[in-house]
Amino acid sequence: MPASNMNMNMNMNMNMNMAAGIGLPSVAPTQVRFNTSDYRKLVQNPKQWNLAVNPAPVFPVNWDPDLRSYVYLNEFLINNPGWFAVLQAAATAVGPPTASAATLEAELAAVLNASTDRDDRFAEILHQHDAEGAISYFLGMLMIDPARHPRTYLLVRTARRIGELVTMTLKNSSMVPRPSQFCPAIVPMVDPPVTPSFPAGHALEATLIALALKATWGQGPGRQSRRDLLDYLAARLGDNRVIAGLHFPLDIAAGAAVAVHCYPLMDTAGSLFHQLVLDAQAES
Repeated sequence: MPASNMNMNMNMNMNMNMAAGIGLPSVAPTQVRFNTSDYRKLVQNPKQWNLAVNPAPVFPVNWDPDLRSYVYLNEFLINNPGWFAVLQAAATAVGPPTASAATLEAELAAVLNASTDRDDRFAEILHQHDAEGAISYFLGMLMIDPARHPRTYLLVRTARRIGELVTMTLKNSSMVPRPSQFCPAIVPMVDPPVTPSFPAGHALEATLIALALKATWGQGPGRQSRRDLLDYLAARLGDNRVIAGLHFPLDIAAGAAVAVHCYPLMDTAGSLFHQLVLDAQAES
């Protein structure tokens, strides 16, 4: 067996065996608890007991970060009623891969040429295919622990949530087919998501996460290398989607460009998101 095939098989086996143990639950997993009604049958409360605790409890500030991100998404939409036109212009300025026949041919050739890197990045691409896998690379780079850095983790989740909305809305307006739909010679590493190709969600969301982390964990003297690493990781996440045969290079470029225009709309003075950035800075 050629060495390249042996490496690919080893990467696949390692990734498939480890995939079940890799995950980033946004909260602690649900546990089965003793049934309250059964307990009441066994223990009779004295009449003088009060059912409610005193003083009244306060709900934890750091509740489910994945769901709490919708609060910041709502703020983004309220504060930026014209966001779609601004970000659509940013995407089209880069140009869809179907802008002309010549552009499409060049983009398809670029996807085919990128496929030679699949062997080297096989397991990485598979792990990054879903949102949790992609997020884990940012958390691992900066050693961000959701329990010890709850505001930073919420910031990452929020950047991803807003990016997802922007991505899907722009995709719906472009309706560009995936590379493999144009060219039978392109066989993706995994089944493409059932969404249009332009712009690339991985690139858009990864760039938003990198921008948010650069504004928090990338501040201060001696942290230029950290900012450079965040930029590199965001770019690599996008490049991996081209190598996998899932996106055109222009999809990736447009996603990054949209994120650059989107982030200032999110991080406005006095916004909840801006306060979250400041809170995350204190954790860095």
